[in-house]
Amino acid sequence: MIRSMTGYGRAQEMIGGRDITVEFRSVNHRYFEFSARVPRAYGYLEDKLKGLAQTAASRGKVEVAVLIQTVDSPDTQVAVNTALAREYVDALREMGRELGLADDLTLSVVSRFGDIFTVRKSPEDEEQIWADVSAVAKKAAERFVEMRRTEGGKLREDILGRLTVI
Repeated sequence: MIRSMTGYGRAQEMIGGRDITVEFRSVNHRYFEFSARVPRAYGYLEDKLKGLAQTAASRGKVEVAVLIQTVDSPDTQVAVNTALAREYVDALREMGRELGLADDLTLSVVSRFGDIFTVRKSPEDEEQIWADVSAVAKKAAERFVEMRRTEGGKLREDILGRLTVI
């Protein structure tokens, strides 16, 4: 069966507290050329995605885009640097005294200083993330290949139609 080099496939799923979206795109190219757009923290997925892309297309310029959004993160902890917050409060009060301003400090004012908070995430299991991403990527690849087959069928009909004219 003839397959077009142009194709698109997309899949999205919620797995393990993560919303994972994978898109495959390709355009005509003489050789296989691969590029990936993945979040920086998941750069280790690129080589594995390239292998998956090579099973879906042997030629063409193939681009895979991955978006991973953590929806539920039970192992995330937020810590407050109380000493730093105290320093901010003392500095603001000193500034208020020197400038003759009213002391209207509240918790919401102090909490705007983002550097007093530290967000700690537990290390993620790379193998589990790959298993989740690959499950979604395989569905996107199937849709990608199906679109290329459909487009290839249309190209075949067009070529056969032109052949009868010739």
